[in-house]
Amino acid sequence: MKINSRASLLRLLMPLALVSVAIATACSSDDATPTPANPDRFGGTLKIASVGSVQSFDPLWTTASSTGNVSNTILEPLMHQKNDFSHGKQLADSWEISDDGLTWTWKIREDVKFHDGSDLTTKEVVGTLRKQHERANFWKVLVAEFGFDDFDQMVSIVDDHTFEIHLREPTGLVIDALSAQGFQQQIVTEAWYSLPATESSPGNPIGTGPYKFDSWSPGDKWVAVRNDDYTPSPEPSDGQTGAKVAYFDQVEWIEIADQTTRVAALETGEVDWAQEFAQDLLGRVSGNTSLKTIPQSPFRLLGHFNHVREPWNDPEWGVKLRQAVVMAYDNEAALQLATGDPNRWRLCPSLLQCGTTWESDRGADGRYAANNIAAAREIVESSPYAGYTLRVMDPQDRQPAHGAAQITRQVLEDIGFDVDFQPMDWATMVTRRADPDLWEFFHTWSGIGVRAAPAGHLRFGELTYDAWFNNYQDISGTQRDLFNKIARETDQNQLIELNHQMQEYFYEDAIFLQVGEFFSNWASNQRVEGDLDSPFAGQSPFNKWFAN
Repeated sequence: MKINSRASLLRLLMPLALVSVAIATACSSDDATPTPANPDRFGGTLKIASVGSVQSFDPLWTTASSTGNVSNTILEPLMHQKNDFSHGKQLADSWEISDDGLTWTWKIREDVKFHDGSDLTTKEVVGTLRKQHERANFWKVLVAEFGFDDFDQMVSIVDDHTFEIHLREPTGLVIDALSAQGFQQQIVTEAWYSLPATESSPGNPIGTGPYKFDSWSPGDKWVAVRNDDYTPSPEPSDGQTGAKVAYFDQVEWIEIADQTTRVAALETGEVDWAQEFAQDLLGRVSGNTSLKTIPQSPFRLLGHFNHVREPWNDPEWGVKLRQAVVMAYDNEAALQLATGDPNRWRLCPSLLQCGTTWESDRGADGRYAANNIAAAREIVESSPYAGYTLRVMDPQDRQPAHGAAQITRQVLEDIGFDVDFQPMDWATMVTRRADPDLWEFFHTWSGIGVRAAPAGHLRFGELTYDAWFNNYQDISGTQRDLFNKIARETDQNQLIELNHQMQEYFYEDAIFLQVGEFFSNWASNQRVEGDLDSPFAGQSPFNKWFAN
């Protein structure tokens, strides 16, 4: 095993079952109460060396991590993930389910205001849900399998703090549909939810979170300040849910594209927190007594085919050529370049988390990490696409994707394609990947939330029909049939078998290239304290403070 894995994380996930497939019971607040804010911790400006230039503040338009920095700081959803990857309340107050399981009545908190002083009501909640009901991954599954094509028939406002979700068939997936996923419905005001989801909303984000937007200098930094009118959730703080305290007066997200410069800024005190840097810089950080590394959950490095572009969409050759790339790929070389350290990665053919109940290698034999250049080249040369030019995007400021892209270029050329290799920064790639006419292949990675249990398959956008950015088409309909069964199954043994079937089909249809698992390096100044050991520690500045 080539990884220094977090044993506590695997112990956490081993018994984890599908969290919300069974019909949920009515929800009420936990008996636990939030820890009161400590007045001695308030003050200061947290400076974060961030990765990726901000191109849009709108999380309803893009899943880019730079936009996520904004939305996780400024906006809030109804539900979010706890540290064990189950679901916790944020803007939601409670819910009840009718006896027949077909009507879910949701209440939102009554004490919440947007940063512009207006009250949060179900008008904004339903408006946000309407914008995303065909885009957010779980929403799409819920609508297709259990809901109604007519949004107004499915979601209705009862009063300012109550709304209903109506179903054709009972399911517990309503909770998942309102919680973490790609294009999570973080609640926005009418100026944003009234625009089509295909448009990036202009202007500054106005949310309900513990920090509010202050200013933006494009290409330099954006700034958030404490929301002094914020009313914390009455729920205990747990991961991304519950009570949040903005201890810092101000948070600055500073764009530093070069990883060495990012670490140097941390060393000199120019910044207090550094996101993502190469393994060869880790020694400088770990050897500096004024700094500390921040634990991160393992990420999954991926490579995406554009399923609506040749050659990947060819009715006769598309799947064969995608399979050729998978069987030829040098996964170990890509992971090594992505991390720079053999102790920071491991091979993992399973869609769901390796080392857990849900691990599966079905369909991977002869495909995953096979390094079979000869067989792959034979496929390419026998097709009409020998010598076909593929555009491969290379985000040079994001090491995991940049490192893997070098191997991808080599593998594609070795098996008979020409490669138009396109170096760029991450922000440019995020913009280009939204247009299917501009690329054939690129790399990204996913977090552990989509790998914790079979529900993660439904949450994983790139696996869904007509998916975001890879435009997966599921021509045979097998994926949608398996999703249908996973969404309805409550028996764990049957779920394990369905997971194996999903895994087998994933490799048969070569939906995307699964490279392997890696750990990303993050670090902070020793004076940063607070919520630093959560799987979500680096995603938000709340519940953190400076030591006196």
